[in-house]
Amino acid sequence: MSPRYHIIESPLGSVGLVRQAPSPPLRRVYLPLAEETALLRRIRGDWGADIQRAGKRTVAALEPVIDALADYWNGTPIEPPYALLDWTGVTDLQRAVLMAVAAIPFGEVRSYGEIAAAVGRPKSARFVGNTMARNPFPLLIPCHRVVRADRSVGGFGGGPEMKRRLIEMETGIGDNQG
Repeated sequence: MSPRYHIIESPLGSVGLVRQAPSPPLRRVYLPLAEETALLRRIRGDWGADIQRAGKRTVAALEPVIDALADYWNGTPIEPPYALLDWTGVTDLQRAVLMAVAAIPFGEVRSYGEIAAAVGRPKSARFVGNTMARNPFPLLIPCHRVVRADRSVGGFGGGPEMKRRLIEMETGIGDNQG
């Protein structure tokens, strides 16, 4: 079966969800983009031209993810729907990093070094950053909560401004540093 995508709206733009049966429902979350056409180009670039819009069965399978994201946008801390996430291609160490990031409480941040220490690799802050860059489930696994040691935002797939906005949405605290 070819992969299926579903688009949901958020305060920051269109969010993409990709499922490829018979795996667990969610293969990838795409960060919000202001224009749905740009999001579709990105999804098709990653999955190929044969990706299709999700039908009712796929959307129903993704409903817990859709509900969790709706709660998130409404300011409610969420528990990622782990059973629905397809971890294909994620190493054990990367998964440990992602799980440590998922444990960061809503409204708080941790540094790359703090996450590295949490997984028993205190000198692996760069590895943590690389893992965040490849996070297949942003927003659900809140990589935007991982910041530089000086608490400036650092890198982010959606750009530093989106990372700032997500942190501000959760904390109400701005970051005027780059």
